[in-house]
Amino acid sequence: MKRYASRDGRIRLLVADSRRLPDVATGSVGCILTSPPYWVRGRGRDRAERYARELATGFGPEWRRVLADHGDVWLIIGDRHDGEEWVGIDALVTAWLRRVGFRLQAKGLWAQVRSRERWDNRVNYLLRFRKAGHPVRPRGTTLCWMLPLPRSHPDSLWDATPDPVLRALLALSARRGTVLDPFAGAGTVGRIAAAAGREWIGVERDPYMAGVAARRLRLRPLTPSRPRGRRAGRRAGPRG
Repeated sequence: MKRYASRDGRIRLLVADSRRLPDVATGSVGCILTSPPYWVRGRGRDRAERYARELATGFGPEWRRVLADHGDVWLIIGDRHDGEEWVGIDALVTAWLRRVGFRLQAKGLWAQVRSRERWDNRVNYLLRFRKAGHPVRPRGTTLCWMLPLPRSHPDSLWDATPDPVLRALLALSARRGTVLDPFAGAGTVGRIAAAAGREWIGVERDPYMAGVAARRLRLRPLTPSRPRGRRAGRRAGPRG
């Protein structure tokens, strides 16, 4: 596994599949703030259900392990019309995450303005989850934005979430513990977390995008530590 880190070690990036997070200690994460890859392929309820199931059962158990009891999961997830009906991805993901031990605490919306997309595909849900048995009191905050799609980093393969949305979600979350982005992309959440003085761990499976994020966040590649052993060129023998 390739790793990057800032000089002070507060910002880290792992090139890995976030279904398994061996570098992240149990209960050490205060907030998971991420935008999973959107469902863009296929049609029909069955395929949408499969997407939600794989997201929740593939990644949810590890999120639950690393998340502190007071921690939050914020998912930024898009919905779409598949040609026949509005799919309702938010409801499907919520139902499947409930099966792995999460409860929905808040729901907001970011709608893209000045977009060429049809209205259905411009809706992005902001879903706040907590572990079952650890509810959070709702605040008198309206989670609704009408913002254009921000300009992505020039080397990024994917779109970004507007900074005001990310800052607001992070401010509403638990302020103790590391911020984790299991789908780090170009590192936008890492930039927002660092500006807020938070520790951050990003996980990105694509080596190219991990390199983009590392350069953007000015991270250094970490050299794997070598196992201790005898020096090369010397034979083992009895001590004199």
